[in-house]
Amino acid sequence: MAAFDYNALRAQTLHSTHEEEAVTVNTRALIDKVLARYSGEHTTLRELLQNAADANASTVEIRYQSQPEHTGLTAAAGTTVEDPKDILKLKMRRMLVKNDGHAFREEDWQRLKRIAEGNPDETKIGAFGVGFYSVFADCEEPFVSSGDQAMVFYWKGNQLFTRRAKLPTFDKWTTFLLESREPAEIPDLKGLCKFLATSLTFVKLTAISLYIDNYCLLTLTKKPSPAMPLKIPSTLEPTTLSKIMRISEVVTESVQIDASYMNLTQYTPSQQSSVVPVIRSLFRFASQPVPTAPDTNLLNYSNKTIFLRIATATVNTSVDRKSAAELERATKKPPPKSTKLAILTMSKPLHDASEKEAHIFENVVPTHTGKVFIGFPTHQTTGIKAHISAHSVIPTVERESIDLNARIVKDWNVELLKVAGILSRIMYYDEMSTIGRQSQGLTGAALEALYEHAIHVMQQFTCTDSTPSVNVGKYIQSGFWSCSKDNNIELLSTKGVLPSNKIRLATEISFLDGLPMLPKPIAVGAPEFVKLLVDYSILVEVTMADIVTQLESKALSGNQVTEFLKWAAKQIIAKELDDAGLVKLMGAAVISDDSSGNPIILGNIKHAVNKSKLHDNIPLPQNTIPFNITKNLSPKELEALGWTDLGVAEWLGYLCSRKLPPATVDFTVNPEFAQLMLSIISKNWEKESSPKKEYMVSCLKNTTCIPTKRGMKKPGEAYFPTVKLFEDLPIISVNSVKEKFLLALGVRKTVELKIVFDRLMVENVADINGEKRAKWSHVDLVKYLVGVKDDIPAEDITRLKNTPICKAEPPAQGLFRVSNLYEPNEQLRKLKLPILQWPGDWRPSSPEARFLTGLGLKKFPDVRQLVELMAGKDRSLAESALAYFIVNYHMNEYFNQKMPMDISYLPLDTMSVDIKDVGKLVPPHGCFVNSKAAILGFPVLRADLQAHAEKFKVKQDPDMDEAVTKLIKLPPQSIKAATEQFGYFASRLSEIMPHHIIRLKDASIVPIISKGEKGNVKLKHLAPLQCYLGSKSSPYAEVFDFVDFGAEANPFLWKCGSKNEPTTLEVAYLLVREPARLLDAFQGYQKYLSVLRTLAENYQVLKTDKQLIALMKRSPFLLATVDLPLKEDVKQEVADDDQSIKEYQLASASQIVISDDFVAYNLFKDKILVAPQEDVLESFYSALGSVTMSSIISEDYTIGSPVSAAAKAKELQKLILERIRLFFHTQTEQVRHDAKWIEKNVKVDMVQRIRLRRSLKLSNGQQFSKVQEVTAAITEQGGMKALYVSPQYLLFDVSQLLVNLVLYKPKLHSSLLLESLLSTDLVTLKARGYNVDRILRARAAEARLAEQARRQREDERAQALAEEAKKEEERQRKLEAEAKKARESGPQMPGGFVSSPPRGQDVARPPVVAPPISNFFKSFTRHLGFESDNKQKQIEGIQNMLGAGMSAQAGGSSSTAMTPIPTPGGTPAPDGQQVHKPTKPHVLKANLHNAIAASRAHSANQVFSPVETQQVKEQKTYCDAKPGHDIKFLTEMPSGIRVFIDRSVPESSFLRSNITELNSFSTILIEIAEVFDLPRAAVHIYYDETGPTIAFNLNGSLFFNFRYWRELHGAGAGAPVNRTEALIYWWVTACHELAHNLVREHSSDHSFYTESFVQMYFMVMMGRAMKLQAQQQGVVGGMVGGGVVTQEMAMGAPPPYEKN
Repeated sequence: MAAFDYNALRAQTLHSTHEEEAVTVNTRALIDKVLARYSGEHTTLRELLQNAADANASTVEIRYQSQPEHTGLTAAAGTTVEDPKDILKLKMRRMLVKNDGHAFREEDWQRLKRIAEGNPDETKIGAFGVGFYSVFADCEEPFVSSGDQAMVFYWKGNQLFTRRAKLPTFDKWTTFLLESREPAEIPDLKGLCKFLATSLTFVKLTAISLYIDNYCLLTLTKKPSPAMPLKIPSTLEPTTLSKIMRISEVVTESVQIDASYMNLTQYTPSQQSSVVPVIRSLFRFASQPVPTAPDTNLLNYSNKTIFLRIATATVNTSVDRKSAAELERATKKPPPKSTKLAILTMSKPLHDASEKEAHIFENVVPTHTGKVFIGFPTHQTTGIKAHISAHSVIPTVERESIDLNARIVKDWNVELLKVAGILSRIMYYDEMSTIGRQSQGLTGAALEALYEHAIHVMQQFTCTDSTPSVNVGKYIQSGFWSCSKDNNIELLSTKGVLPSNKIRLATEISFLDGLPMLPKPIAVGAPEFVKLLVDYSILVEVTMADIVTQLESKALSGNQVTEFLKWAAKQIIAKELDDAGLVKLMGAAVISDDSSGNPIILGNIKHAVNKSKLHDNIPLPQNTIPFNITKNLSPKELEALGWTDLGVAEWLGYLCSRKLPPATVDFTVNPEFAQLMLSIISKNWEKESSPKKEYMVSCLKNTTCIPTKRGMKKPGEAYFPTVKLFEDLPIISVNSVKEKFLLALGVRKTVELKIVFDRLMVENVADINGEKRAKWSHVDLVKYLVGVKDDIPAEDITRLKNTPICKAEPPAQGLFRVSNLYEPNEQLRKLKLPILQWPGDWRPSSPEARFLTGLGLKKFPDVRQLVELMAGKDRSLAESALAYFIVNYHMNEYFNQKMPMDISYLPLDTMSVDIKDVGKLVPPHGCFVNSKAAILGFPVLRADLQAHAEKFKVKQDPDMDEAVTKLIKLPPQSIKAATEQFGYFASRLSEIMPHHIIRLKDASIVPIISKGEKGNVKLKHLAPLQCYLGSKSSPYAEVFDFVDFGAEANPFLWKCGSKNEPTTLEVAYLLVREPARLLDAFQGYQKYLSVLRTLAENYQVLKTDKQLIALMKRSPFLLATVDLPLKEDVKQEVADDDQSIKEYQLASASQIVISDDFVAYNLFKDKILVAPQEDVLESFYSALGSVTMSSIISEDYTIGSPVSAAAKAKELQKLILERIRLFFHTQTEQVRHDAKWIEKNVKVDMVQRIRLRRSLKLSNGQQFSKVQEVTAAITEQGGMKALYVSPQYLLFDVSQLLVNLVLYKPKLHSSLLLESLLSTDLVTLKARGYNVDRILRARAAEARLAEQARRQREDERAQALAEEAKKEEERQRKLEAEAKKARESGPQMPGGFVSSPPRGQDVARPPVVAPPISNFFKSFTRHLGFESDNKQKQIEGIQNMLGAGMSAQAGGSSSTAMTPIPTPGGTPAPDGQQVHKPTKPHVLKANLHNAIAASRAHSANQVFSPVETQQVKEQKTYCDAKPGHDIKFLTEMPSGIRVFIDRSVPESSFLRSNITELNSFSTILIEIAEVFDLPRAAVHIYYDETGPTIAFNLNGSLFFNFRYWRELHGAGAGAPVNRTEALIYWWVTACHELAHNLVREHSSDHSFYTESFVQMYFMVMMGRAMKLQAQQQGVVGGMVGGGVVTQEMAMGAPPPYEKN
């Protein structure tokens, strides 16, 4: 498609010769639809007040004037009323607004009559020039007078004209007179008074008065104080960030506003309750007023006064030329070089001085949030408690919001809003400066009195979300906070008003009394403001630097110390202070210690005193804090501070490290302090760890610290009182000191060995073997030591162990250490070991034996000693050692000792070694227990020792790695050897690991005996993977190597990878590489086919091998058959049905064809290689590349001319649809299309003849073709399948075509089955077991039941209507009789009243002309776009339809002809006009029920209707447009609603993407159908892409457009679905479509019936709507008593329709 050059096309159009035409405007439509439709309240008054402000007026007077009514009230001056509330009942006829501003100039008069020509003065509020036209909302022809001229506006048709006149005298008042179109209610006085009070704030007006007739309801006066300049703080930047605007100066003034208002303005009439308020409002039921007593207090006046503060900033602007031009284009004014911006606030003093409960000033005082004033208040809030006025802000057209959409306009407005934020900051600074001056020198309660003032200021400038635009508040907030040069703000602190960088947030820190803090009441009173300060990092909490600075400046004393320590511990526990911070704090903190008078630097402290461990009055090291300071701190707090308890060992170390301590605390010279020290250590001794105990012992062991009877001694020099061997020993003299502690220090319980040796064991000069013996022998010494063994120190025991003190049995000479001797024992003597010499019998349990054992006396030799004996040359001694080891293995627990593995001491079995190795000794790892290991050449342990092999750590078998290595290196050379070796390995299968298998499976270890070419025997070795286990009878024996080594050995080969038979993969590889050899080996095609079946069944596994699949696709290994025709002489010898022979051939997949068309196969079977006709093989061949017969056969039908046998073709089609269901009922094959598809898409036609040409094209390029006469054919025709049959058609041909159409893989038996079903009658089929009745009649029965139930409801409804009609006729007869009787009673007096009828009885009303349709229901038609301006024709049409009969095709495709029937009761009027009575309700109901009954289901699968346009007679310009439709059936929803779509829409993608919303739409339509009791089948859904139709009625079938649902209530709406609104919307649409069952065209008749449907089913519909709404909101309740139906819900009519 060629692209257009639109620029050239536009230029060509501009220079065309056609006449140019101006754009015309319908002035009335423009004003009514746009200019007079402002959204806010009091729009007209706002615009007139704005004009007064622009004219520099000071006073405005507003008067409402009433018209006389039946109440007797008049508008004359001086009129009084009995009840002041009656003033509220007056109807207003006109409004008069006057101001004393400048008189209109000529340009003002000219601009007044020009729409959208705004005021060019940039200092004025007016901008667009359309505000004045808001007066047309209530006034038809406004009048304006000013100075000596006047102007009146009036209409001529749809065009507005003005006329001016000269006044006789000059009037100082500019007056606007607005005559109401019709008498109007007085506006809400309370709201009006609030509006006027708010309007007075920023404008130059000083007085506004409000009158109703001669009653002055309100007088407002404003008294400003002289303006005072306000200094801009140097800390603030008065220029916006973009440098476009700058505040040059600020002035401030105080304003007093006085209000004097009549109490009547605050009066609110009581509201009457209504059971169903919605229905009353919709149908405007009248209610009678309840008389009340007059209240004269309402005429009294109340006076209120408030005080405000207004700051006005002069703003200089700097806009670039381009932006200025854009702004001027948008506003018709150049941007001002200088403008004003004001802010209204109420400080705390002004707030306190203003009167409370002044409701009239509710909108003036910004108690919650202020508003943006553009001359007058808008809907936009500021987000702060301050009003902001900026007449240079550019609003939207209705002047209720700020324009933040247009780019240049938005930039301008954003800058002004940021300037407003800067001005707010200047006001904040001024307020805080005032508080700062008041707070100088104040402390305590006097300072706290200013907290409320500061909170008030902070709350005033706390920004919240502004509405409706949240961005307005954000821009103001941005200006407020970003204007600070140093990111500080002034705050009231505990030290007065200071910048925020010098103030900290109030915390629980009480030990820093010099730091300015934000008081907690202020933080609580203005939390949002404080949160912003914290978020912007303007105000921070107390920092570490603050605390450090304070601590460095002053030492802590008294309670401050404890408070500081507790605070620091709390911070650590809460993880708000890390270790580095704690170190920094402690390093800065200094404590003044009252007890010592010396300062303590906390940074040096590491320990605290635990009184339970130490004493509270002892000398302490400098890193320990005194106990009197920490006594109030918990252990957890001390731990958090990083202080640990001063340990006893550390304290002792401190005592020992002191140089020249005072004598009173020197434990080396002062026994009392030594006693205290020893008692403290003794008390904690058991709790101390071993290293600390050793440390303390080392400190005191060689130090004089033990008080004794002979003075201070070292511990090793002192003895316990129990030692009495000598009298001159130093005995200890201490109390409350544990014995264990003293023993650890070295205080002795025994006399030292040296002393004993010196004093008791005096020896002669002779040698130790000499004839003169010592006083004590080694036996005597042992006995002495046994007596004092418990008191012998450890070092003495060590000395005894290392000193030779005992003798051995001969022949040994000299003294030996006890540890070198053995107990006296006969078995040990045989081993020739050194034995202890001991007189008499040796008793192992004696005290001497136990003592000597403790010194190291051996009971038996260890393993190594025995092994050394076993390995010795003395074989007799070696055998004794072997025997001793075995016998005493468990008794001596040799199993717990490590057996030496590096000594050769074990003898071998002579049968497992060569003769030369007999007698050879080996280590434990050099031999094995299992005698079968000798098969592989491994040595075996001597037979008598094999039972004890575990004791010697000898393995049962060699390691598998060694065994495998030996097998691979020396494979068996015979079948017997292989059997033995493989059997040995088979016995150890569980030890063969995967890494062994990896080595063995490819190793040539299996001996194979084969015969050579000359018959000789050859031995070869194969790997286990290359041979298979089994006998030679295997089918693969001729192809693969099979071995059998017996049941014991074969498992080893199987473990190594040998298999019982080849895998499918192996067979496949062999098959594709040598297919001919395998075919010969198998000696027949059946075995070969069996192998192919195996491959086919395992194809899913095989296809993972890409290389194999590639070989399969190329290799000619597949079997196929070709039918070869017999020779002529042979044919005579065979049967007639066997005229060919099948020949098997090997071929590749690409050369083979899969037969899926039996007819084509029979035609070309001698030309093609065909795959075996088995499903598994066909699938296998297809996967490898074989094609199907149908894919290479092309069919070309030649269809003859049609035959005029429609009845016969229809009969066949009916037969097919009937029997195809039976076919599917018994079908197990995969179905392509079901019976429903056949019904919709297959059409039967009959033709004279059908010829079929079949062409075969082979892969080698050969082509063959054959032509046949057939009796049936299927072709594509217009999206459907056309089934052509010849007059003498064969049911088999038909069946074969249908089976190919509905099944994925048709079989011959399926065609035969369908032929049988088509050719057999139902009775025979039923006799054969087919459930004909259940299959064919199920749906028909369901349809009959549904229709029967619906008709029953219709009969009941008709009966009810007949009874209602009967009652109505009886009632009419009674009324006529009473009316006649009344007329016969005689003439009435002129002006007299007719007698009232009896109570509770209706009287006959005079005939009335049928009114036009009610306003409420008329609005539905107006929303639908079908309202007629010809009211008379509406009346006639409605009257003609009432009681009229309907044509049989009321909703058909042609227009409906309605026959008028005279309305009962109609009488001629005096002027000849037909007078009608209201329609009987029962007649109307009957018509509506008939319309519903006329709705029906659309049975066709498509809808096609051409576009039509009919001229409607009621109005010449009114057309009934009917768009065309071309849609087709798509699906049927579970609810029974059928869905149609445009033919151009893809079916599958549409249904997939819209199924959820289609379900939602069908649910709504079902609800609507149930409202009318409408059959679901009569409701349809359709979808088109571009059509204008929302719904249409086709012959009583209702179609609803899904596209409009999706855009209005579905995903396209961009918001969650409101199901209540959707239900009402489509219900009104359904009412419109049901009316088309009565009236074809769009006329007043159709409108009448549409609204009648709405009226009749309104309550039922609203009940459903309220129930649905309650379900959505999670509430339970009905409409009565609490249900509210909004106007939007009731009036939710659709946009204009275009219908059929």
